[in-house]
Amino acid sequence: MKLQFESPKVKTSILFTFSLLLSACGGGSDDSQTTKSDADKQPDKVEASRLVWEKLLPTTSFAYYSSPALSADEQTIYIGTAKNVRNDPAGSDLMVAYNRNGSEKWRYTLPNGEEVRSSPVVHNENIYFTVDKRVGEFEKAYRDLVALNSSGEQMWRQRVSDYGFQTGSGLTKVAAFEGQVIYTGLDIRAFNAQTGESLFERLCNCAERQDRFVNGAVNHNGELVFYDEGRVLKLDLNSYELVGEFKDIDTFEGDLVYSTPAIDSNNNIYFGSEAGVLYSFDDNLDLRWQFELPNPQVFEAPYIRSSVAIDESRSTIYFGTKNNDDSEFYALDINDKSIKWQVAITGDVYVSPTIGDNGNVYFSSESNLLYTYKPDGTLAWQYDLKANVTWSSPAIDSQGVLYIGTLSESNVSAASATGKLVAIQTDSTGLMPNTWSKIHRDNQNSGVVK
Repeated sequence: MKLQFESPKVKTSILFTFSLLLSACGGGSDDSQTTKSDADKQPDKVEASRLVWEKLLPTTSFAYYSSPALSADEQTIYIGTAKNVRNDPAGSDLMVAYNRNGSEKWRYTLPNGEEVRSSPVVHNENIYFTVDKRVGEFEKAYRDLVALNSSGEQMWRQRVSDYGFQTGSGLTKVAAFEGQVIYTGLDIRAFNAQTGESLFERLCNCAERQDRFVNGAVNHNGELVFYDEGRVLKLDLNSYELVGEFKDIDTFEGDLVYSTPAIDSNNNIYFGSEAGVLYSFDDNLDLRWQFELPNPQVFEAPYIRSSVAIDESRSTIYFGTKNNDDSEFYALDINDKSIKWQVAITGDVYVSPTIGDNGNVYFSSESNLLYTYKPDGTLAWQYDLKANVTWSSPAIDSQGVLYIGTLSESNVSAASATGKLVAIQTDSTGLMPNTWSKIHRDNQNSGVVK
């Protein structure tokens, strides 16, 4: 049955076309009571002594799309490299493994001038990620899913897309569930995690379309939940049958989703969109609520590219917005979408927040700063990364060390520009347990509820 509710603010078709080419604006506030502070105006909160180590990436590229993943024993940190599509490809991109002390353990250099377009996923000690062979700003030759063992040796590689036209923004997602690895794109594919044998494919046969980043997550029922062209779908990962669908043309008209779904203990789903709307659906894919950012009189509507982090102990969800120098970070009530607090943040917030076990929330923006907020919205401290962060979201180990990847400290257009992996001591002693506390849910980036 089609649900009836007020349609969100969406882009016109003209704005949608231009959004493929230009950087977008977003952000804003609700008419609820809020607290506001500009963290960038509090230099006394910048704590340089928190640095544990930082390492330049071993290639002239950035940690642009890739969020760090940790091995199950937390002794190894994995991160992949790539440049923004508006920069020429590095031609020497790689997946690199670091020891906890910051020394390099191994590197896997992509053999065909490709670049890493996803975060690494660690599953049964192996590492999985996608690579793109880019031939233009909005064009690629193919996308492959690569599997490495814990020594950095290739186990297998499978072609997952040869659609040529792709969006310039977003990153592909990979999930690992019960011995299988799932790729979500215009096509959905599942592989045996050890052998690479194809287990399932859902093909759209739509080479004329833009290859979207259709992001999935696995719920408590073993179902892949994903947004695809105006629909929210559930795919049973045992039978590979579609077991749920929400479709409402008025709701999702012209809308794209670059964020990854987050799932709470009741199988409720949360994700934000390019129309500046945060959606929540229940386990039956009935709409629980939608939270709309205001639509200022700007060329494009505000965006939500940051994925949600959930603190169920406080009934709070966190996410950031993209609105250039007027971006904001929100804490919403998980049940009624009321604003608990919000803060103005300089620079776009693509990064998804990470929640520590003490309730502190960690995130960065394209303004060089790593922010730490207490659960009540008070700024605890900042760290100056001296480099912007786009999609790379933090991981936190059981010693409270946070890992995050950056762009270059120097001009990002320079041939020598090189990003970093940075390790910073926090006040937490690990992730918030028993909840979806970061992008992909856990430090292994599994994308699966536990």
